[in-house]
Amino acid sequence: MSGIPEELLDACYADMRRMARRILVGDGAGAVIQPTELANEAAIRLLRSNLGELSGQGHLLAYAARTMRQVLIDEARKQAARKRQAADMMTVFPDDPARGLVPIEDLDRALAELAGHSADYARIVELRFMLGLTVAETVAATGLSHRTVLRRWNAARLWLLERLDRPEPA
Repeated sequence: MSGIPEELLDACYADMRRMARRILVGDGAGAVIQPTELANEAAIRLLRSNLGELSGQGHLLAYAARTMRQVLIDEARKQAARKRQAADMMTVFPDDPARGLVPIEDLDRALAELAGHSADYARIVELRFMLGLTVAETVAATGLSHRTVLRRWNAARLWLLERLDRPEPA
């Protein structure tokens, strides 16, 4: 069925639920989808996908973060397509409490644009933003130096903030 061993998914499931809670805490998405639903939908999509070889839990969690983001984008699009417009689904911007909540669709657009410029920087953002990893945990997950992760995170964060503050083209 898939290249993902079920025992690896089982070992990561508690972390996936933690990620889902972190993503949905205090935002509008929580009214639409609950953390357990988000984790379950991501697990189902991961089991159905053909990811090939995974190098361990960190690798699977990175895929899970990307999959959860896609689940939220799909849910936001469903909400927008309904007759009565629902409130924007939001997520919290890490390391910037003053920034507050960010619409998930705006984040997805900005992150896709960033990935077009640098997949490495986008991966750091996904690990920090969606997984909620600290810089030290991101260093461990990527194998990059602390200085490189911090430099890429700061550059990507500023880049994203600029894109998120810019009005959307009509």
